Amino acid sequence: MLTLPPIFSQCARWPAAVNHAMPVTAWKRLVHNWAPDPHSLAYGATGPGSWAVYAIWPLIAVVLATVVVRHRDV
Repeated sequence: MLTLPPIFSQCARWPAAVNHAMPVTAWKRLVHNWAPDPHSLAYGATGPGSWAVYAIWPLIAVVLATVVVRHRDV
C-alpha cells in the first residue's frame, strides 16, 4: 500500500481514483491542508474523500477477516 500510489498518475481520472483510495495519499491530503490549484490538470483528492478512505479500509478489513474465519472454521 505504500508503493502503489506513486505508480498511478494524477492526470487521468481512473489512476487518480485508485491513487486517492490508498491510505498514504489520504493521509497526505489530510496533513497538508492546501487549497487546490484551479489551473491544475490533475484530479486532486478531497478532504471528505480522504476521510471516507479511512472509514472504508477498516470496514473492508473486518468484513474480510470475518469471511475468512467463518470459511476456515467450518
